[in-house]
Amino acid sequence: MLRRGVIVLLSRLRWASHFAWHLRGQSRFPFLPLAAVQRRQAERVRRMAGHAFRTVPYYRETFRRLGLGPADFRDAGDLSRLPVLEREHIQKDPEYFCSEAVPRSDLLRITSGGSCGAPRLVLHDPRGVFENAAHGERERSIWTRIIGRTSGYRELVVAPPHSTTSKVQQYCRERGLYPRGVGIEREYASLVDPPETTARHINAFRPHVVHSYGSHLAILFGYLARSGASIHRPAVVTYTSDSLSPSVRTLIEQRFGIPVFTTYQAVEAFKIGFECERHCGVHLNIDLYPLRVVDRADRDLPTGESGEVIVSNLVNRGMVLLNYRLGDIVTLLPERCTCGRSLPLLSFPQGRSDDLIEFASGRIVHPQAIRGVFNEERLIWEYQVEQLNDTHFRVALLAAPACDREASRHRVVENLERVLGRGLRIDVAFVDSIDRTLGGKFAPVISRRARQRRAAAASLA
Repeated sequence: MLRRGVIVLLSRLRWASHFAWHLRGQSRFPFLPLAAVQRRQAERVRRMAGHAFRTVPYYRETFRRLGLGPADFRDAGDLSRLPVLEREHIQKDPEYFCSEAVPRSDLLRITSGGSCGAPRLVLHDPRGVFENAAHGERERSIWTRIIGRTSGYRELVVAPPHSTTSKVQQYCRERGLYPRGVGIEREYASLVDPPETTARHINAFRPHVVHSYGSHLAILFGYLARSGASIHRPAVVTYTSDSLSPSVRTLIEQRFGIPVFTTYQAVEAFKIGFECERHCGVHLNIDLYPLRVVDRADRDLPTGESGEVIVSNLVNRGMVLLNYRLGDIVTLLPERCTCGRSLPLLSFPQGRSDDLIEFASGRIVHPQAIRGVFNEERLIWEYQVEQLNDTHFRVALLAAPACDREASRHRVVENLERVLGRGLRIDVAFVDSIDRTLGGKFAPVISRRARQRRAAAASLA
């Protein structure tokens, strides 16, 4: 028993040391010259290609079928030589993409919420999990300057039960060993609780940071604005997983005086990017997760054009995902951020490829065009546009008490007709809440294709 205890202690010290080693210099890394970042990226590409070929059945077979070897992968551009991986591939056979060199018992197992109708198991190795925790310092250093302390601050995470965030944190606590006072004092609140319950939790815990889904922040701060309830004001609000409307961001920042930041991440790739203090987009961690923006034929798009995200994970050696379609719709921005970071900028995610509105005529409407209808509607806090069929749309609006509903209804219908086309039936309803998925996420645009996929998934549940 004593021997086992010593082995466990040494293992926890090992992973804590691994985290501390990779934490060094992370806050300054985004400021390195872009050429230095790209060299680091190329090193990771070469290492991951070799690891994939030697230890992962899918890549061993795919490399040989295509006549490729690890030496053919010199930089991120070479990753596009691989077939695009779809969600369905890992959903069908996750083990096919797992490394034979990493014991299965060591892997962190996370099942996605399946908001797109394709729930899937993603496995992460401990080395990658602890490195990702260290990489988070790139964004944390922005928040901690506002908070005024680098450790020991309080963070409230409002998330679904058994969320990815809580699973990762529990995994790190169980496997790492950290001195008291060094980490973050973190509590969890349930996403399914009513906003008044969350507000009481905030007042009791008095966090420096509140983190949640963008859509839940709309519920919470909408309630606070309507009710006038007193609230402990955190120093920073952060969100991920789904969008936050410009009107709600303005409400939080201007009425409540709290800066808002987003992080771009996924179950398949933990730390894709982060928002800095200039708030002009998302800085991409391209050394960790090279990202392509492609058209519907998977051809790379030039900077400034919207397309789908295809990402490669160069951190996780447990389940190797290279050239993987995330499905988010984004735009690579041409400008360099004035904050001084060299990491390239990405637009805030504009929806998913499933959100594209398609008509029988073949015409396609990008969800960003629909978002544009609501960007200036400051008193509409949330909206959901649902395509029922080729000519019928249903619109749900969650509005501020001061909103002139009839005037807003008229503007929304008129502007949606400009985007979607004349002669459509557009039913507008003002609601007290907008339905979330089982995972607690919110979809501002639901295309006919997305409705069909969700219905199919529900019938199998």
